[in-house]
Amino acid sequence: MTNAPQAPHAHPMAREAKIDEHPYGWVIVAVATLAMALGFGANVTVSIFIDPWEAEFGWSRSSAALPYTITTIGAAIGGVIFGTLSDRIGAKKIAFLGATSMGIAMIALAQMSQLKFIYGAYFIIGFLGFACLFAPLIALSGLWFSNRKGLVIGIVTSGGAIGQGAVPFVLRFIITEYDWRVAATALGLTYLVVLLPMFLLLKPPPVLAQASTSKNRSDDNLWGLSHRLTLPWLALAGVFCCICMSVPLVHLVPLAIDLDINPQNATGILFALMGSGMIGRLVFGLVADRIGGLLGYFGASAGQTATVFWFTQTQSTTMLYLLGILFGFFFAGVMTSLLISVREAAPIRIAGFAAALVSATAWLGMGLGGFQGGYFYDLTGDYSTSYANAAFAGMINLVIVALLIRHRNQRRSGILPVTA
Repeated sequence: MTNAPQAPHAHPMAREAKIDEHPYGWVIVAVATLAMALGFGANVTVSIFIDPWEAEFGWSRSSAALPYTITTIGAAIGGVIFGTLSDRIGAKKIAFLGATSMGIAMIALAQMSQLKFIYGAYFIIGFLGFACLFAPLIALSGLWFSNRKGLVIGIVTSGGAIGQGAVPFVLRFIITEYDWRVAATALGLTYLVVLLPMFLLLKPPPVLAQASTSKNRSDDNLWGLSHRLTLPWLALAGVFCCICMSVPLVHLVPLAIDLDINPQNATGILFALMGSGMIGRLVFGLVADRIGGLLGYFGASAGQTATVFWFTQTQSTTMLYLLGILFGFFFAGVMTSLLISVREAAPIRIAGFAAALVSATAWLGMGLGGFQGGYFYDLTGDYSTSYANAAFAGMINLVIVALLIRHRNQRRSGILPVTA
């Protein structure tokens, strides 16, 4: 880590490495990774439903993409509520609510034919479903480990990359053989049959007992800066990084189909992107354990920003696969590094709230990016403007993160007062 040496009494989390890590923590990691795979998988179902919805109902591209934005709004609002609540009552009860809500909402979605009801179903998927899984389980997994937080969060978030690639890929086969309604039903049943029994294994970590007895609870984090300053700073950066990130996640498959690539191959490009993302999350998790989450976040954001616009500059299937693999590696590192930065910047006692707060603004960015992708497509007839906007948002994110790194370095070097 890049953290400056700390006096034994300065920050309780500086002593966190002395806490024994329990083997049961890996059970928590396994459950959380599976939950991330299925949870993130639900979020990107819109990307493969856009085409059959347009064919069946004649909706515009922006109208068909809007359920993704509604999901992210629900996830943002619900994330703050349920992330904070998980600090009080634990992640297990919250996770049960999430899996149940996602299963029922996805099964109900399969019966719908009106856009307003589909919007409502996706809001529930975000608000009562994914929001109950993401921040609570990310926070819970990180709290089970002291020395390998980056690796652990990298593993858990890699489940999201797997799900974002595998779930659409499998559902695309079901849509080809049957229709999108059968695919939605199958996914809903998976939440109820697979996730609910797995959540019986969840339990709180021993580290919470030490955190609750800490004498200095005002600034017990690894950065030595007030979380009241750093968390909003990270949250602002998250908005713009996720505007950049979400455009390919929602619109890569429709972009490829517009280039006359068949739907299964188009979904295969997304699958390749997410497969690379699984590696990216593990790599950046390990990198963050060495150089810190914030520097890892900057590096991953730079790679994502430099790559995103080039999706619109080729008609080659091979090039789209290569760009997908490159973008996937960096975009996945962005999420992992941001969550590790939050874990480093926040006190243990508010781990769930901190993850939820930053995730909330990130999900708003995801929703805005996904919607503007469809809006500017309808306006211009192609995706060039949509992806250019994504790259511009990525550059804003880099400026914000660079300023935070500068501020933290000044604080450590003594240029800024301790109360900064």
